[in-house]
Amino acid sequence: MHARLFLRLLTSPFAMFFATEPSNLSISTMTAPPTVFRNFRVTPKPRRPGMRQGKADSPMLNYIFDSYATNNKHFHDKFRPPSFEGDMTAEDTIIDADTGSTVLFECRVTALRDKTVSWLRVSEDENLELLTVDLDTHTADARYKVDLAGENWKLALADARVQDSGVYCCHVSTHPPMLRRFRLTVHSPSIKMSKEAFLETGETLSLKCSILHLHPGDSVPEMHWYRGNSTVSLDEVRGGVLIETDHLTLTSHLQVARLKVEDAGNYTCALKAPLQMRAVTRVHVLQGSSLAELQSGVKTTTSYFSLLLTAMIIVLGASFCDVR
Repeated sequence: MHARLFLRLLTSPFAMFFATEPSNLSISTMTAPPTVFRNFRVTPKPRRPGMRQGKADSPMLNYIFDSYATNNKHFHDKFRPPSFEGDMTAEDTIIDADTGSTVLFECRVTALRDKTVSWLRVSEDENLELLTVDLDTHTADARYKVDLAGENWKLALADARVQDSGVYCCHVSTHPPMLRRFRLTVHSPSIKMSKEAFLETGETLSLKCSILHLHPGDSVPEMHWYRGNSTVSLDEVRGGVLIETDHLTLTSHLQVARLKVEDAGNYTCALKAPLQMRAVTRVHVLQGSSLAELQSGVKTTTSYFSLLLTAMIIVLGASFCDVR
């Protein structure tokens, strides 16, 4: 038994701590008090100034550490579920557009990974129309285009029409699916101008015509002024006519100087392109102080009716007293 213990000590890691040479060892030495090996305390190597926690002293290891940290700075995103960036409320995003304009829908999705983004349109009877899947278009309507800028999925609708109004959805193929809704309203174009105007001879007529909720697109707007049933532009049949048209705001301003009685009539503002619209103003041209007399006549008539009503009240009151 002593021999086996001796061999076990020779082959153990602690053999180096025996001071006696192996040739001088004998069985009798094993009867000596056992040697006690205390826990050795390893003093850590002092850290150099500026050395970061977790980095080794080797320049190569430091390089590898920095490269890994740089390439994996968004490593935590791999564990995040996809989400919509921005307002997370369940309310629809309201979009108002003019006829003929280009409508842009934007849907920012973070941590998308292997999920799919699709654009859908909800019809009035709640049916779904698939427009795009990722960057592929799945509708025959060439006005729809999809684009990706970073994490922003953009759906563009060109040449918007009134019938394009409705609900559009950004759909992410998670479980359950994620939806962001956009409610689009395309306004019908209209034309605005005063209905009637009263002026005296010698004055200058000033009319303003505005086209609302219309985007001309690439076409050049055409706006003309006519008087009566004429189909010839007013500035071609009469002198002293000034027409100023702003194609950007679709606004036209008409001025007719030194009015005459024969200038009275209907004045038409007509839009010829990109679509046809018109509005009519009735212009009254009175001689001299006719306008003042007209206004005075209105006041006189009003005063007369007021006096008549007062007299009737007095008469009726007197009759009621006689009856009593």
